[in-house]
Parts: sequence; structure tokens; C-alpha cells
Amino acid sequence: MSLRILLADDESLNALALRAQLEVLGHLVVGSANDGLEAVELALSIPIDLAILDIQMPGLSGIEAAMEISRHKPIPIILLTGYSNYDLSDGLDAAPIFNFLTKPVSLEDLSPAIAIARSRFQEWKEYHDERGGDDSDGLGDRAAIERAKTLVMEARGVSAAGAHRILKRESLDRNEPLGTIARNVLIAGHLLRDPRYS
Repeated sequence: MSLRILLADDESLNALALRAQLEVLGHLVVGSANDGLEAVELALSIPIDLAILDIQMPGLSGIEAAMEISRHKPIPIILLTGYSNYDLSDGLDAAPIFNFLTKPVSLEDLSPAIAIARSRFQEWKEYHDERGGDDSDGLGDRAAIERAKTLVMEARGVSAAGAHRILKRESLDRNEPLGTIARNVLIAGHLLRDPRYS
């Protein structure tokens, strides 16, 4: 399936290489931005199916641009980072990021990354559609993640940031949303504490 893709990267050589790879896969780069502000303007003015944003750009960072785009036009968003060990705990649970790619991007990594981002976005959309965007029952992703972090902190003796890194890494390794991983941790924690199983 051919996708209309917005590409934002202030490094022109990286952007050209990624555009060529996307076109080899049969996708169409309908917008190309050099900074975060331009990425937001393009996303809101043209039809797009997915955005690939560099995490570090002038004007707005990739995370800030993603949040602004998602407020107006929710779409699958992939972040580009130059670091394979990038710390994913810096508020990304609140950002509409559905996958990450490490630069330089290989053609072999690109197609699966797009497929995973689209799948995660669809899960996220169905979840929010079912709930009408309401997390008032306390079982929303943010609440589940915070409760799971507490369990991981107690079990592993790590800080809140360390617990978040563990959950985020598990999410990426399993290709499952962070909220799903958090709920699995909560279920396991409940079973371990239940006196019926002791």
C-alpha cells in the first residue's frame, strides 16, 4: 500500500537518502521540511498518512512537532534519532510517537518500522474511540504506566526514570504499546500479591 508521507529532517543528505528509500518501497513523500515548525505547517495543510520526524530540529523538536500535529491531525508518527541508546523516558509516554528509527536508516528496517507504527496507531485509535477519549476510570495508559512504574521500582530497586526505561525498552522489544506492557505488569503484580496463590 502506497502511503503519503511527510518527512522532516534538517540534515539534507539524510533526508534525500530516506526519501529515496521510501520511494523504493512505493511510498510518496508529499512534504519535506527542514525544521519542526515547517513540519507542522505542512502536516496541517496537505493530506498525509504518516510522518517521519527527526528528533532534533530547529524551531520545534520532533517530539514537540509530533504533539502539535497530533492535536489537529492524529496520524502514525515515527521519530528519527541519531543514537541507538536514546533515553526514551523523557516524557515520551505522553507524546504520539508510534515507533523510532536510528540514523542512518537501512531499507531493511524502514518497511517493518512503518508497519509497526501503523499497527500501533490503529490500536491507539481504536482504544481512544472506544473510550471516547475518556481516561476518568483511572485505567488509561498514563495511570497504568505510573502504577506499573511503581511496581518495577519496588521489584528492581530502581528510580522512576529507570523503571520507565525498563517498561519502554520492553515495549520496543515486544513491539507492543507501552500501555499494554504496563497493564501486563499490573496483572502479574496482582497475581504475585494475591494470597490465594501463596
